[in-house]
Amino acid sequence: MKKNIIASLTVLLTAVSLANPAPAAEPTQKYPSQPVKIVVPYTPGGISDLMGRSLATYLEKKWGQPVIVENKPGASEAVGAAYVAKSKPDGYTILLASDTAFVVNPFLKKNLNYNPETDFEPITRMAEGYMTFLVVRADLGITTLKELLDKAQKNPGQVTYGSEAVGSPAEFRMRILGGMTGGYKMNHIPYNGMGPIVSDMLGRRVDSAWLPTHLAKQQIEAKTMIPLATNGNKRNWMFPEVPTLTDLGYASAGLTFKIMLAAPVGTPKSIVDQIANDIRAIVKDPAFDEKHIHTNGYMAIADTPEQFRDYLKSARPFLQQVIKEAGFEPQ
Repeated sequence: MKKNIIASLTVLLTAVSLANPAPAAEPTQKYPSQPVKIVVPYTPGGISDLMGRSLATYLEKKWGQPVIVENKPGASEAVGAAYVAKSKPDGYTILLASDTAFVVNPFLKKNLNYNPETDFEPITRMAEGYMTFLVVRADLGITTLKELLDKAQKNPGQVTYGSEAVGSPAEFRMRILGGMTGGYKMNHIPYNGMGPIVSDMLGRRVDSAWLPTHLAKQQIEAKTMIPLATNGNKRNWMFPEVPTLTDLGYASAGLTFKIMLAAPVGTPKSIVDQIANDIRAIVKDPAFDEKHIHTNGYMAIADTPEQFRDYLKSARPFLQQVIKEAGFEPQ
């Protein structure tokens, strides 16, 4: 009888332990003790890549370990996001991505190979993308946003614009602008990063694009591209003559996406908190902010993992509604 009771208790305790798995073990040695990889889901040269590499340089000095940026472009950030989601949750592989990976993709893709809501531990939102420029090729003879939208309305599908991905803030803005001015008539050409868009615009294969400041500035100054608008709520100090979408009466189209970092789910909280605190200290450094964030048309955020998590909860229903109103269909 005593043996049966012991056996029953053993079965019960085993069942309870399986139903309530132990939390991830806290690290027993100082983090980091080996190289850390930051995965960027775009090709080199874009703003996410540049910020990732700048951050990596500062983290190397702080941690005394190599910090490597690895580009894994494709599928609107889904390739890089899925790679990190399936990586070992030890803090040595983290993702630097945008709202596209963490919020938008589930509403655009039918067979997404990761779950943004359950596969990641939020670390921090690094920065928010203000003051990107809507530019057109100079040879088009277009000098205002109204002229571009009118041309698109009169020639459905013939006016093109490039963006860094399907579901990117650039695509949202153009769809919303189209909906506000008679219907979405432009032809979207998605890429895996920003650099190739500039090349194709200069090669006359793409008519227009939303470009971050660091890519737009050189082309505007060389007069190869004409700026029509910015998405910020105040004008860019480099080109104060360029109106904002708010100035032009299209405030609701001025969406901004964030650059954010997350680790695979199950990464020990102590490591997540350390990474977050170290990155926040770097981003809040006025010298880093001015050189790597503000100058590129972004605004530093540097929030906590909890604030990042709260943002995701509020952003998902909002962007789901924007996606629906913009006429996106899951692919």
